Amino acid sequence: MGETDEKETAPAATTNDTTEPETPQPTADGPEVEAKETEKLLPEPEPKRSPVAQAGNPQSKAASSENVANGEEIINIPEEALADGADKDGKKEVAAATEQEPTETGKPDKPNKVQAEEREVKPKKVPAGAFKLPGFFNKNKDKPKEADGADNELLEKHGGENGGEAKEKTAAEEGKPGEEKPKRTGGFFANLKLRNPFAKKPAAADATGEGAADKEAGEEEEKDEVTAEATDKPADAEAAGDAAEEKKPAAEGDEPEVQAPKKGLLEALRVPLASIIPKRFKPVPGGEPDDDIELGKTPKNRAGLASMETLDDSLKDADTKDTVDAKGANGTDGEALVKPDDKEAKDKAAEAEEDAQERSLLQRVQSYRCSVDDIAIIAGVVIFLILVALIIAFTFVGKSEPITAPVRDGKYIETVTNCGRVEGILEDGSFAFRGIPYAVSPVGPNRWKAAQPIESIENCWNGTLKAHNSTPVCWQIYADGKVDGAEDCLTLDVITPHVRYDNPLPVVVLVGAESFTGDSPGKLRPSTRYARARDVIFVRPNFRLNVFGFLALEQLTKSTHPPTSGNYGLTDLIVALKWIQLNIPHFGGDPKSVTLFGHRAGGTIVTALASSNKTSKLFARTWISSGAAIFPGNPLAESEKENALYMSKIRCEDSNCLMEKEDEEILDAVPDVWRRTFPDLPAADENATARHEWLVLDGNIMQQHPADVWSADVSNSVRYVIGSTTHEAHNTKLHLKYTEWTPELVTRHVNESVVGRLGLTEEALRRYNATYQGLVAMVSDIRTICPLLTITQKLQSSQFYVVSQTGGELGIADVDSDVQAILGRYEPKTPEQRRYVSAIQQLFYHYVSHGEIKHELRKKLLDIGQDALPTYNTDNCLFWIKNDVVPRYARLD
Repeated sequence: MGETDEKETAPAATTNDTTEPETPQPTADGPEVEAKETEKLLPEPEPKRSPVAQAGNPQSKAASSENVANGEEIINIPEEALADGADKDGKKEVAAATEQEPTETGKPDKPNKVQAEEREVKPKKVPAGAFKLPGFFNKNKDKPKEADGADNELLEKHGGENGGEAKEKTAAEEGKPGEEKPKRTGGFFANLKLRNPFAKKPAAADATGEGAADKEAGEEEEKDEVTAEATDKPADAEAAGDAAEEKKPAAEGDEPEVQAPKKGLLEALRVPLASIIPKRFKPVPGGEPDDDIELGKTPKNRAGLASMETLDDSLKDADTKDTVDAKGANGTDGEALVKPDDKEAKDKAAEAEEDAQERSLLQRVQSYRCSVDDIAIIAGVVIFLILVALIIAFTFVGKSEPITAPVRDGKYIETVTNCGRVEGILEDGSFAFRGIPYAVSPVGPNRWKAAQPIESIENCWNGTLKAHNSTPVCWQIYADGKVDGAEDCLTLDVITPHVRYDNPLPVVVLVGAESFTGDSPGKLRPSTRYARARDVIFVRPNFRLNVFGFLALEQLTKSTHPPTSGNYGLTDLIVALKWIQLNIPHFGGDPKSVTLFGHRAGGTIVTALASSNKTSKLFARTWISSGAAIFPGNPLAESEKENALYMSKIRCEDSNCLMEKEDEEILDAVPDVWRRTFPDLPAADENATARHEWLVLDGNIMQQHPADVWSADVSNSVRYVIGSTTHEAHNTKLHLKYTEWTPELVTRHVNESVVGRLGLTEEALRRYNATYQGLVAMVSDIRTICPLLTITQKLQSSQFYVVSQTGGELGIADVDSDVQAILGRYEPKTPEQRRYVSAIQQLFYHYVSHGEIKHELRKKLLDIGQDALPTYNTDNCLFWIKNDVVPRYARLD
């Protein structure tokens, strides 16, 4: 609708259908004229007609009824506008928005700038339901003291020069003529009222007579952008006339009461808020549409509320036209009606209604615009559901925190064993329990007896055992001839990253010894840092070595029931494995995931344990590094005869004499040929049968040869990983035999061995080169690598590897290269060495945790250099096997 910005002042009191109109009261501030954007587009208005001339003109309502009859959706302007916009001949004029306020004498100082007649404004298109809220968008201007509204406005404002109170009419009073209408106060919005948004829309009536009045009332309810009071419009002309009197001011002589405004500000704010929250409703078929008129949601009224700025901008639209008709104008204070073309409006309404019906639910959902409130509500619901899910998870599933033993003073921790409580200490991120007894002390009458588990309280400790420090190792003779240790040595160390009672960790039992005579545990010491880094538990038991652990004698056999001797060290380890099965859960370990890790002589011992029927279900898998391949094949009686030499050395005749000997005396009596030997090429006069065998077929722990066990495939339940290093035979004694190993010296050394006697020197040097590294590789193949390869070919559940990554000053892969890298003590200096450490650690710890080698490497011969690859070449081993050098001269520990 075309309209201009209104004056901020209005007549003192509005008039309804009364005979004598109220004389307008001037304001104190005087008239003020302000040209608006729409005024600049209008021709010079004619002088304003007298408001008396239009009072009570019946054609104003007829014009509104005519518009409704034509099917137009227009906005009804209050009846008071008729007082300023129509003349006696029924010709209506549009009151100019810039109309001058009346002065104190009741006459305006200047004529109106805009007249309804002969005024044509730029056409514009206004959404149905759009309105101009008087004074709402002109809040920066001076506010008039008098009423600034007309009939059918939003709110009523009290008027009159005496400032009387306008009382609010009820729905019942609207239809009773002659009664004084209640009036409301509310300041600026006093004469605006709210309609009932739930009132039903009246049925369409004829354009004339009572139907016209009824149509006008219904149209007013539908098109008024601000909701009117909750009353239905009168259905006849008399009721329409009474409705027009609704805004009639109080008589001049009355003194209305002054009341506080009722919901004026709240209802005024509701309108602009509603205009920015669009809603879409589907009309009810066959009935009255349940639409919100103030939001423009009727089928024919698709637009919502429009602001004053929207109306001003729409004046610039060249495709619209708004011609103010004198018969169609019914506004005051710059209000005007917009009358679009009937046919065009109906077509648009029909199309909109059809589109709304054809829209799918998905389309309606996609077109819905979420407000900030909607997003806040959805976010609140989602957060609430997440909290409920978390509460349920913690309540029914259980806490994710591990169940661990408490730590005292930040470094001490306690747990229990079958013999009492023990206290460990924090070391490098893990907890270390050192020196825990696992068997009865092997002293006194228990010397040269099988180990006995602690089953009596007499062998336990009182209170809490402080397992903070290492205990002495068992008696042994080192490579340099030094003797050290203790006889009461059956203890073990436990290194665990957590003392926890859920999610148990795999266990690695370290069995290390350079030889059967001593140097245990050698390089196979547990790493507290790697226990934490790899989430494994290391257990290192001490076990008896040398003559204390493996002496088989006739005198000792007769003093024992059942009669047997030898292999005492194996019984120590069996009791240690039983202790682990019983107590390791209290240290956070899994008794079903135990790996025996043996190195050098310890690897030989692990191989023997794996073939024993006394170790069933005590461990699940083994990793054997550089162990021996030759095992005892002599029965106990033959071994006793061979060991009779020892009795002559110690000068004893019976077992009682042996029991009374001191520890040092027993060690000093060990023959030199029983001591540790260093690997070299087999000599031409070497007598393999003259070598001492520490392990015996005692009929108790070892009932048959390991080769026979493997052939029977009895040990299939145990998995084996067996391997060594390329230069396993390297040792100080061999390296220092010459100041520098020249090719001539290497060739001569090979010729003096069994290899030269067999005439294989030239072929051997072609395969290994005439260097010290080549010589050590040849010795390693003959003594260790190729004999181990023959064993793995008999074991169905075995894996074979050889470490070829070199390092150090000599550029060799020595015997400790694999175990040092696995336990984190290998110091890589090149990128290739770093890759090697990573490769062998992944291979080992994956095997420990999962019990198998990675699928792509399974059942292959692995060459571990920079990476673990199934590319090991067996040509050299086949050469030695073909010439009967392997396994005849294999290393025997």
